[in-house]
Amino acid sequence: MKLGISLALVAMAALGAAQAPPACANVRVRRNAASLSSSEWQAIGNVIQRMHQDGWITRFGAAHDRLFSRIHGNTAFFPFHRRFVLEFENVARNYDPSFTVPYWDATESFRNPAADPLLTSGALGTNGQGGSRCVADGIQANMQMTYPNNHCLRRNYNNGNSINSWYAPEVISSYMQRDTSLAAFREDIEYSIHGAVHLGLAGDMDSGYAAQDFSFMVHHANLDRLWWDWQNAHNAFLMYDGTGSNGAASLTDVIPDDSGVPFNGATVESVMVLGYGNVCYTYDSSPSPPRSYPGAGAAGSAAPANNAPQQQQQQQQQQQSAGPAMGPSPVLSGSSDMASRMLESSRLQRSLGQDFVNRFFPGLGRSFAPFQRRAYQESKAKCSHSKPLPYPPRLTPEWIQMHGFDPERVETFHREACEIIEVLNNSTYKSPY
Repeated sequence: MKLGISLALVAMAALGAAQAPPACANVRVRRNAASLSSSEWQAIGNVIQRMHQDGWITRFGAAHDRLFSRIHGNTAFFPFHRRFVLEFENVARNYDPSFTVPYWDATESFRNPAADPLLTSGALGTNGQGGSRCVADGIQANMQMTYPNNHCLRRNYNNGNSINSWYAPEVISSYMQRDTSLAAFREDIEYSIHGAVHLGLAGDMDSGYAAQDFSFMVHHANLDRLWWDWQNAHNAFLMYDGTGSNGAASLTDVIPDDSGVPFNGATVESVMVLGYGNVCYTYDSSPSPPRSYPGAGAAGSAAPANNAPQQQQQQQQQQQSAGPAMGPSPVLSGSSDMASRMLESSRLQRSLGQDFVNRFFPGLGRSFAPFQRRAYQESKAKCSHSKPLPYPPRLTPEWIQMHGFDPERVETFHREACEIIEVLNNSTYKSPY
């Protein structure tokens, strides 16, 4: 009897492995948008203009709007947007085979977002102008939209000609280190950096049809990068728990799509692992794709999504058998800058006590000093190299209602984010950002 069960399990595993997505022959690399040259931005702009002339920009904006309630506030958020940005990239590559969507690391300018080099006339463009807040420069200068009505592409910074500060990299680092389920990580990201960037730019970006602004694509490419880093750090390549768009999350769920931008029945599992199937890209600051597909595929032998600990254990064993897959240093941070990530990690270890590290930065390990409080008598010279971290912005009531979030839960989340900042500012920690 035991032999029969064992043979059945082996057969299931073999069937699953046979149906696992094949490794990509070529894996393109999405780069930090801040590293692009003016000629590269011009090339992107040429593609965007041609896509707009052919109706694609409108189709992506309309599709995102029509799907809005199904792809936010639940675990489908990450796989949908990964597939959505990938589809945009694939369409763009019909116009320019070398096209890749860069990512916008919004933590690089979190203190003063409006001064970000991407928000200039040579890249994404600046704040909207005039009473209609039309974007008059950048790669989408004077672009006229037809969905949901005739209007110019709009941008309306949420603090006049400036933008309220975004989330410090250290807060995002905390989420990446402490969250052990995708459901928790999704919620933390949606309530923080996701909403902050959308609301900061506003205009079309704080609407359901935000995908008409290319800022949407580079922003969501960055969120996808953070998810990929989190997947690698927690050996959670196939972790898909919590609630999906139609109930309990399952890897076999079909990703919500729209007739304007169809995914042809693609399942959640089909986008879970970069470098496999049709997901043929990675990020310049992230781990490389694993050497072998870390799961059993669609045959059903993968652990169910609601059995996360067992699934994680299986994935860990598969990763160990495949060998190390990490590319850059595994220091887990919200920033894409490796030197700053290393400084962040070492300074947190020297400045924080064990209780706080265990609670918010468990990925730091156990080599850290007792909590060291910043002394008020410190000289200005000693403190001049590091300004206090700004407190994170709140989501607006309109944004909360638009997404169907629980206002009390969002407020609890915001208080906790503020607590992280308060402790860091009251310690001897000096942010490298």
